[in-house]
Formats: sequence, C-alpha cells, structure tokens
Amino acid sequence: MRLLIAEASLNDAEMYISVLRNAGHAVRAHRVEDEDELHEALEQKSYDLFLCHTGLESLPLSSALQGLQQSARDLPVIAVAEQDDPAARQRVMSEGAADLVGKQDLGHLQLVIRREFSHLLQRRRLRQLERALKETERRCNALLDSSRDAIAYVHEGMHIYANPAYLEKFGVEQFDDIEGMPLLDMISSQYQGQFKTYLKNFSKGDFSTREAELAIETDAGPLEVVAYFSAASIDGEPCTQILLRDQSSAKELEEQLESLSRQDLVTGLFNRVHFQEQLDEAMTEMRPEEGEPAHGLLYIQVDNYQTVSQQMGMTTCDKVMADLADIIRAEVDDSCLAARFADDVVTVFIPHGGIHEAVATAEAIRQKLEDHIVEAGERTVTASCSIGVVMVGERSGDVHQVLADAGLASETARSGGGNRVHLHSAGSGEGDGEEQAAWRDRLEDGMADNRLFLVFMPVASLQGEDGERYEVRLRLRDDDGTEIHPSSFIPAAEQLGMMDRIDHWVVSTAVKALAERQKAQPDTSLFVKLSAQSLGSKDFLAHLASELKASGVQGKMLGFQINEPVAMTKLNEARVTFRGLKELGCGFFLDNFGSGLNPFQLVKHLPADMVKLDRTLVADLTSSEETEEKVKAIIDNAHAMKKQVVAGYVEDAMCLARLWQHGVDFVQGNFLQSPSPDMNYDFSGMVI
Repeated sequence: MRLLIAEASLNDAEMYISVLRNAGHAVRAHRVEDEDELHEALEQKSYDLFLCHTGLESLPLSSALQGLQQSARDLPVIAVAEQDDPAARQRVMSEGAADLVGKQDLGHLQLVIRREFSHLLQRRRLRQLERALKETERRCNALLDSSRDAIAYVHEGMHIYANPAYLEKFGVEQFDDIEGMPLLDMISSQYQGQFKTYLKNFSKGDFSTREAELAIETDAGPLEVVAYFSAASIDGEPCTQILLRDQSSAKELEEQLESLSRQDLVTGLFNRVHFQEQLDEAMTEMRPEEGEPAHGLLYIQVDNYQTVSQQMGMTTCDKVMADLADIIRAEVDDSCLAARFADDVVTVFIPHGGIHEAVATAEAIRQKLEDHIVEAGERTVTASCSIGVVMVGERSGDVHQVLADAGLASETARSGGGNRVHLHSAGSGEGDGEEQAAWRDRLEDGMADNRLFLVFMPVASLQGEDGERYEVRLRLRDDDGTEIHPSSFIPAAEQLGMMDRIDHWVVSTAVKALAERQKAQPDTSLFVKLSAQSLGSKDFLAHLASELKASGVQGKMLGFQINEPVAMTKLNEARVTFRGLKELGCGFFLDNFGSGLNPFQLVKHLPADMVKLDRTLVADLTSSEETEEKVKAIIDNAHAMKKQVVAGYVEDAMCLARLWQHGVDFVQGNFLQSPSPDMNYDFSGMVI
C-alpha cells in the first residue's frame, strides 16, 4: 500500500503506519507538510491512499482536496482529526474526502482504510476490465469483418450489422442496402413463422434453442442453412447475433465451435464465461446441505505477471500461465473445474472438498509454482501466486458474490506480500465459528502429533564471519502430508489467542534441535521469530530460561526477531522482552525494518543487535534507484550505530552482488537455499 501522509507529527505518522502493518498491510509511506511538498510528491509518484490531518495550517484539507480534484487522480483522502466530530465529517465528505477519523480511534481508522483500499482496487480492476473490453470489442469487430462465416446482428428483427460474408451470401453490395431491413424478408416464406418464434423467444431470454434449420432467399434461389443464435451487444445495447452456415458444413464444425466457445487456447483450461455458467449450475444443484462438506473456490493470481509482461513480453506470460495450468491439473481431479478467469488469474472449483482440502490444495499449488522454473525459449523466469480461498456453503451468496469474495481474498494475500494463501472470512457467524474451531483442532493436533514442525533457512555472512546461522520457520503438515504455509494458519492462531502457546512450542523445539546440531557444529546459532502475543510475557521468558538450562544451550546462540511495526505499537512490552532476553544472553533483532518514515528512532528505544531489511526494499533493490539509495542509507546508518544488517528474500545473483557492494552483513533467501527440515547448508561455499 503506497501511503501519502500529511501530518506535522512524525510520531503520529509512524503510528498510522504501524496500525496498518499490524492489520497485515505492507506499507510504503511518504510524508508531506505543505502544499509544495504535496504537489511535488504527486508529480513524482502515484499513491493508493492519502491521510491528511485537518489541523495543518501549511496544508489545509480543502486545498489538498482541490489540488487532487484538479489533478484528476483517483486517490482516496481520509481526513484525520484530533477528535471525532460528526459535523466536521459531513463537511469534509461533502468537499470530497472519503471519511473523517479521530486519532484516538485507531480501530476505526484501520477499518476505513481497509474499505477505501478495497474500493480503490475494485475501481482499478473495473477500469482495467473496461480497457480490456474495448480491446476485445475491437478485436471482435476485426474478426467479424474478416470471418468467412456469414454473421449479422439484429435488434427487434432489424439488421444493425452484417459482415462482408453475410452480404456476399445474400448478393448485397453494401450494408446500407439492408440496414434496418427486417430479417424475415430474407427468409423463405415457409420458414418465416418458425423463425419468428425462435427469434422472439431468444430476445426474451429463452436460450433453450440456440439454432434453427431454415432456407434463405439468395440470387441463386433458396439455400438451406443452419442459423446459430447468440446474445450480444453493440455499443452497450443488447441484440442477437445470428451466424448462418450451410447445412453441409454445419455438423462438421459443430463440435469444434462448441469446444472453442468454452476453452482458453493458451492454457487448455475453460474460459471465464463457461466457468461462471458451470459454477452457477454447480452451486444451484450441489449446494451442500447441513453436515456436508462445503465446496471450495480458489482464486489464483500470479504476483509478478505485469513485471514479466513488461520485461519479457506476452509470450513468456502465456508460458507462465500454461505451466500454472499444468500444475493445477496435477493437483486436482476430474471432479474439479478450472478456468483461466483473467489474463493473470486462474480459478478452481473443488466440489464437496471441505475447508481442509481447499486450503491444502491452494498451498500445494502455491508451493509448486514457487519452486517451478518457467522456460520460455532461451530465457527462464520464476513466478509466485497469491491465492484467495472461499468456501461455498449454505450461507453463500450468488455466483458473482462468491467470485468477488474469492478475488478480495486473493488481493488480501497480495497486499500482505504475495506468495501466500488467504482464507476468506465473511464476518461473524456460525460458519466462522466452525472455521475457527477447525483451525484450533488442526493446531492442537499439530503440536501434539508433531505435524507442526520447523524448517531452517541459512543466514550467510558476506563479511567473512565464522559460524553457522539459520532462521527458524514454522510449517504445518495436513492430514494428507501437504505442507501448509504460516500465512494460512498464523492469522487464525492470532484470532484464537494461540500464538503464545505456539511460541512456547517453537522455542522448545528449536532449542532441542540446536542442542543436537551443536554436537557436530558447536558454532551453530538460530534466529527465532517472536509474536506480538509473547511480548512482555514473563511466562515466555521463564519458559525460555528453563529450556536453555535443561538443554545446556548458551543464550548467545539464540536471536529473537520482532517485527518493527509490532515493536512500534507495543514499545513498553518490547522493552520488557528486550531486557529479559539480554539477561539470558540472547540476541534481539528488528525484522521488517526500514519501510517506516524514521526507522532509527525505534532503534534508540530498542538497541537491537541486528536489523533485517523489509522485504519490499530487497525486492525493489535492482529495479529502483530510489530504493537502492534508501537501502544504502539504512546500512550506513546501522553500521554507524554498531548494528549489523540482514537482508532476506534474496532471489538472484544480481541482488546478492548489490547487497554485498553496499556492505550488508548477512543474507538469506531461496537463491542460497530454500527452507529445509535439516541444517545442512554448506557455508564454506558462500563466496561472492
């Protein structure tokens, strides 16, 4: 989320950012304080949301709104006041603001931002679809004009369009000669009554009959043809498309036409129209009754589709989508329905699979695409996807609502960093209680039956430091053995209040694994993520002390990572945890560091040993000069404060070389090694 903030207080601006990050948004923010800075910011970049404090004398809200209206930008403005004021809300909304929120009600701010950001994404999607529709119409018109089939469009029985093949079949030189002419006048008299009935029923929405055998009057005499009817529109007005084909060739092409009308040629999957028709029919005929498993719907969106399109062209994009289709076919059986829903989206309907199968299938597809290398000619590319999962049950809406919910869940996964699965929750209710209960059982069983397990990702030194370092990550194994990514179950665990128990389990398991590893490699250390729920917890610190004592592991071989946004909003609790960890000799690191307005202000309050760069900074390092300058400044400032810097999510050699050039201390990412159940990375091979 690219956020523009007009706020005099830097602390308050950081507070807004932290609130959004804690809600799961990946935020890139920029602060302005007057009209000149606002105009400069708008000229240089595009933004998603604008938070504007109503008390800025140097940038009155009315001036900001007027400037945005004159620039014709679709940038929602949320006014922020010291106190909630209904009268002021009405005034600023009448001037063009989306809403007004009091600084003291951060929960309201979070909900308003979620609403406006969702509406913005939908408007952008609508504009994209409108552009695609216009382009499709242009292509269709070109295809109609060049088609060898005789095609005409009629409205209330009158010709409003006919292609050259149609004019030729009737011996007409130009369309003006038949424009407005009743189609019945061109049909043999013995078929006119029958054809009139077909056309009348079709125009009223009765699509049970889509073809009719008849004879038309031509210069050479009556000609027997088959007329195919399709609903269509011209310039937004509904009409009927009629395709005339000689009976001799109609049957031969019928199967080909039927197949092409419901298939995407690139992927071999169904197309959007056929998928929606089949999904609507399935939801009507197969709606689960009480006690039966719900259907699952996956909305799979390729994260880097636009980047691949811009850098490598549409041919490579088609190869990405074709390979994704192959992955999906390998993961689902014949009872499932899969379609290319949009350029970068594939949808999958899983009947009577239940929530476990739907999430597990989504996670398997996500993982396989992440591990897959797409070969397009002599070039290769990797891709990832964000998958929205929605369950279709008794309380589900119609097909359009279900698809909208699935798309929203996919956007939520993308806004959280992408390459993850998000299960849609429709709000409070009986179904949600069942869903939460299901996750509770899975997590309880996971801790009891060792289906919750750790994987280890190497953290390699670029400065020649000795020792082996691994970051600990969490996985859940489903009943069928499928690995479930934390993005699918951690949100549920947080809502259920189970993160403190999970943190206890992670510490116990990690310390035991470290003690075992140190028998062969005494210089091995681990980095462990710590949730917000454990911050300030004396129980957690006591549990950690007990595990260290029982295992004989020294505290200095463990480092605990706290998300910067969490530490910002729970500073007092973070200080308690910091002091407790230091007493045990453990390290303290700040994760997701550097995307705030003034990240080193936090370091003054929490003097962490290391900072780990925010994922978005590493992702944009080689493509954005601005990001590279920011990364270099963060590294230089951290080193000046005697702090080491870790860069995660390194995916290629260029990024690694650039980080080494700027003096990063440690790196990790799939380019080195993907997370593994074993600590088996060869650190001696880490050479730039």
